[in-house]
Amino acid sequence: MRRELARVRWWRRLVQARRDLAVAFLTQPESSSPVLDLSWEALAAGAPTSAELAAAVWPDATTFAASNLDELDALDGRLEAYEARVAVTLDNVTAQMVRALAHVHRMESGKES
Repeated sequence: MRRELARVRWWRRLVQARRDLAVAFLTQPESSSPVLDLSWEALAAGAPTSAELAAAVWPDATTFAASNLDELDALDGRLEAYEARVAVTLDNVTAQMVRALAHVHRMESGKES
């Protein structure tokens, strides 16, 4: 159960990171003025551009649309529900194991006295 819980949490982090990338791609700033663009260029000299970053972490970013956010949210919702079920199952199994071990310990302690 712990391994499955770790796996589903890993997938949720990936889905959430993918969603963050989608939002960043969809909200990239447009060029507002030549003066502002020059200021940003001076500030960001040597830094990778948004286009370079998007190409590096998301090679097919040009095909992304706002509707994909709904798909990612739905996927994360399903993962969240599954994570909750796995966590409850892990808690139940752990509680049962603790009760069983306590019972064995009580039985062994009773035999020794």
